[in-house]
Amino acid sequence: MTESISSPSFVRWLYTHNPFYAISAALMLFAVRASYGELQIGSINCWLMMGVLAGYTLLLAGVGVCIVRLGKVWEDARSILLLLLLLFLSVSISTDDLFVKATSPSEATMLVACGFMFSVAVSVGVVRALKIRIGWEYAVPYFLFLALFFVTPWWCSPELFPRHTRNLNWMVFLFPQIAALLTLTLLPAVRRGAKSVENNGTPWPWPWFPWTAFGVVAVAVTLRSFALAMTFGQTGPIWNDLKGRSGITFDTIWGPYFLIPFAMSILLLLFEGAVAAGNMATARKVVVASPALLILALPWSDGRAFQTFLESRMTAIIGSPLWCTTLLLLAFFGWATLRRVPGAGYRFVAMIFMLSIVGANSIDLKTLNSPQSAPLFVAGTLLAVASVRRRSSAGCLGASAILTFALWSVLPETMLARWRMATCYHVMLASCVSLGVIYRDQFSRQLRCVGAASLPLSSLMVMASQIAVDVPIMWKLLYISLLTFAGLTCAWQCRSRWYMYSATATTTLFCYGLVMLGFREAASIVGRTTMAAFCWSATTMLIGFLISAHKANWLPKRLFPDWSHGHGLTLAAAAENSPHDQNARSLDSAGEETEFDG
Repeated sequence: MTESISSPSFVRWLYTHNPFYAISAALMLFAVRASYGELQIGSINCWLMMGVLAGYTLLLAGVGVCIVRLGKVWEDARSILLLLLLLFLSVSISTDDLFVKATSPSEATMLVACGFMFSVAVSVGVVRALKIRIGWEYAVPYFLFLALFFVTPWWCSPELFPRHTRNLNWMVFLFPQIAALLTLTLLPAVRRGAKSVENNGTPWPWPWFPWTAFGVVAVAVTLRSFALAMTFGQTGPIWNDLKGRSGITFDTIWGPYFLIPFAMSILLLLFEGAVAAGNMATARKVVVASPALLILALPWSDGRAFQTFLESRMTAIIGSPLWCTTLLLLAFFGWATLRRVPGAGYRFVAMIFMLSIVGANSIDLKTLNSPQSAPLFVAGTLLAVASVRRRSSAGCLGASAILTFALWSVLPETMLARWRMATCYHVMLASCVSLGVIYRDQFSRQLRCVGAASLPLSSLMVMASQIAVDVPIMWKLLYISLLTFAGLTCAWQCRSRWYMYSATATTTLFCYGLVMLGFREAASIVGRTTMAAFCWSATTMLIGFLISAHKANWLPKRLFPDWSHGHGLTLAAAAENSPHDQNARSLDSAGEETEFDG
């Protein structure tokens, strides 16, 4: 039963998608490649190999034109057109082995020129035969990419253009960088959007037409970059034995960081296209995904050839791939911030923060620098300005943390080096308390709880911790009195019982400090035993008086005000002003209130 159902389904899939054109092209490329393995490089007839691929390409192009003009089979024609593009690129890649030992500059130049002109002629002929209308915004970048693919192996040939191995390595490295510049020529197309391909003569909608073709080009650039390193790189030609092919080594100069500018150019196209279409959700996704480029910047090989070229690249470009990628992302996030993409500003600040630990010599995570104060101060200041404009207590606290971290890195060089921990702690404490008082958002409520709990804890550490054992008792009492005043001020401003509890606790510790001060002074005169008895006598008398005062109803029934936890309203008033009660009153008022702001 299962076989009878799945078999027709598979046959229907083959009939609908018709992958046999792709299978045929793959077998043809394999046949051409296999012929290289049977012939010596010097005995290969370059024109014969080019002619075989050209003949098959013409045959496939003719089939594509026929099935569209006579049968309107656009579904199969789409795969044929993409296969034609792959064949053009394959023709250029197939010349790598030939140019490794090419000895005739004129013949090699003619081979490249004929291959390029053939690809251009077939492309133009197929487009015109199918009556496909495509603008210059797409045509010019397409032909530039074709030219790049054909010219690269000719220009990198060590026999046609003798040069030092180091210079040849740079030619290989520059290929994806030039591809990145060519990708930016598509900016006019993405900014015009779907208008540039209206009534294009095909049933394919934008962006599938014509961006699918450039997607194939992007994949080809990635593979081409690696293939060039394998053929012409520091350990190339890849054939260890020039007379007979005897093995391939993968210790090449190539690394994923070769593709970072090219990948950034693609992200920039996606970003500009999304912004031009008003699709900020897609633009934000591009911004969120872009830090993945930092992964490409890490070294993924420890081979000798890879490490040697990486060192020479750092010397020539003045900076490691990780450092350059961070600067590139900083510029991209800055541009996205100017385009008002949500979240871009915070990532711009994050990249400035990255620059505090990523230096020009930072290759991987093990070689990160110690935090530098200047980028930290810049990042913290920018985040503080943005958070104040957005009235975000969480952002302001993050800015305070960054600035405090910057202060931590600076203090060892100042007179306050001994008090670095205490200074940074109190800066963060002041930030939590002040932000909790100033703002009224959800996060500020948590800050009020943290600030209220920190005041008595700080007082207790000053009184009992060994850290402050050398601090005079009068300074300790002054410190606690300031914290008590701060707690009372916050309690009054926020109408917060948490700060009232905190002020009560710090007041208790202040009184304890006064008692201890008086006890020590008196004990030095009349003795510790006498003062201990006197203190216990005064304590028991106070307890007895409080009991009597309670019996006489002299004590208030509520020790603390009926405040909420920082909303500026009493609990009863908050309940009366709740959205549920407001909605109920609006329903009971016979339609007098039709809206309310929850």
